[in-house]
Amino acid sequence: MIKILIVSHCGLTEELIKTAEVIAGKQENLFSIQKTIDDDNLCSLQERISKILEEINDEKGTLILTDMLGGTPCNAAVPMCKKFNIEVLTGVNLPMLLSALFTSRTAANVKELADKVLADSKKSIVNAKELLLARLK
Repeated sequence: MIKILIVSHCGLTEELIKTAEVIAGKQENLFSIQKTIDDDNLCSLQERISKILEEINDEKGTLILTDMLGGTPCNAAVPMCKKFNIEVLTGVNLPMLLSALFTSRTAANVKELADKVLADSKKSIVNAKELLLARLK
């Protein structure tokens, strides 16, 4: 099973994990790092990401999900691509995480997982009102 690492600001990581595990059950391949308000140092966050990747990364790779493009968690994760077999996706949300969890069981490698999660995520963001009204016509 491919490992998944969520890196985000404050408590978003823990809340996403709690909610996903209510739906999908306890996950053995899910890890998190949060950037706290007190920890504003890009280098220290990179060190924490590198340390956990040294422990969990294997030949299949690790999928890193970050909260937003250009944010410190994303900026700290992307340079890890030089050292580890990882993919980094931004804009983490619950549907994205659930897709990652379910697909991580069967994906052959982290690139395949990232491609599937990205495609699923794009489908999950919709204008619900317009969708409902279109179906009522």
